[in-house]
Amino acid sequence: MIGLSGKDSFVIYRDQISKKNKLFIGKWKLIDSKFEINNSSFICNIFNNDSYILDNLPIPIEDEIIIQQPSYFEEKNISKTEYHNGINNIIKLCKDKILEKCIISRIVKVNYLSNNYYKIFQELCDTYQEGFKYILNHPKFGMWIGISPETLISGNKQKGFYTHALAGSKLQTDSSKWSTKEIEEHQFVVDYIKKKIKNSGTITSESKVYEKEAGNLKHLNKDFKFTLEKNYLTFINSLHPTPAIAGIPQKKSLEIIEQIESHERSLYCGFIGIVNQNSCELFVNLRCGRISSKEIHLFVGGGITKKSIAIQEYEETEIKSQTLLSIIKKI
Repeated sequence: MIGLSGKDSFVIYRDQISKKNKLFIGKWKLIDSKFEINNSSFICNIFNNDSYILDNLPIPIEDEIIIQQPSYFEEKNISKTEYHNGINNIIKLCKDKILEKCIISRIVKVNYLSNNYYKIFQELCDTYQEGFKYILNHPKFGMWIGISPETLISGNKQKGFYTHALAGSKLQTDSSKWSTKEIEEHQFVVDYIKKKIKNSGTITSESKVYEKEAGNLKHLNKDFKFTLEKNYLTFINSLHPTPAIAGIPQKKSLEIIEQIESHERSLYCGFIGIVNQNSCELFVNLRCGRISSKEIHLFVGGGITKKSIAIQEYEETEIKSQTLLSIIKKI
C-alpha cells in the first residue's frame, strides 16, 4: 500500500498510450526555460507565473493507493450577481475597444470529505476515455485533480510538434449553429497561435475548423503541426497564456483578471504534463479543482467579448463544472 497526503509531493496520471496509472513522487523543483531536463519528468505551472518539476522517474502503480488529509484552503463564495458584474465590466471594456476578449473565472465550492481521494481519480479515468487525467499535490499550492481537453504542445524535436486552437463551449446535445461571438472568439485564438509559431518556427500543416468533443461538451477546434527553431520551453513561455485562458491584448487582459477576480487561479489555467530532454506532452489545466479539507473548489471560466451576454456566460461555467461535479456526486 502507498499512503499519500497533503504533505507529500506527488503526481498520479493516466498514461494516454498504455492507459495505465503512473506515479511521480519526490520533491518539486522550481525551474525556468534554461533548466536542463534529462529524465522523464512531470511539470506543473502556476497561471502566468512559476513552473515546478518532479524529475524522479515515473513508476507504474501496482499497489493500493490511499490519498488522505489534503491541506486546507479557504475560498470566498462568488455570488451569481458578482460574477455577472465582472462580466458586464469586461463587455464594456470590449465595447470601448480596450479589450477584444478576456477570460473571467469563478470557483464553485462543493462540500466533500473522503477517506481516500484516489477514488475520485479512478472514477474520472473510468468515466472519460479522452483527455489528460491527473491528481497531484504540491505542499504550497495544494491537492489538485482534473481532466484537460486542451493540448498546449506535444511532440518532439525530430518529428515536429502539435498544438491546437480550442475555444467556445456548448453541450454535445446542442445542435444549434455556433454563434458569431463564439466563431470570433475562436478566431482570436487561431490568429494568436499562428503568430507565435511563425515567430519561433514553421507551420507544416493546419486543419480546417471542426467540432471537438470533450466530456459532456464540444468546442470549436483547429489543429496545427509545426517545427521549432527554439527550445520548446522557450516557445511555451511565449505561447502561454493564450487568448483561450487570458485574453487579447494579453498584458491588459492579465491586468483586468488581477483586478476583477477575487481568487488566485493557482494551477488553474497553468499547464501540466510530461517532459523530457527533446519531447513534451503538455496540457492546459482546465476542468480541474483543488481538494481542500472538507471541500472541493472547482475552477471554471469563460471568454468574454463585446457580444457576450452575462447570463449565458454564467450558464456556460455551470455546464463546465459538471465535468468534475458529476464524478464527485458518484463517489
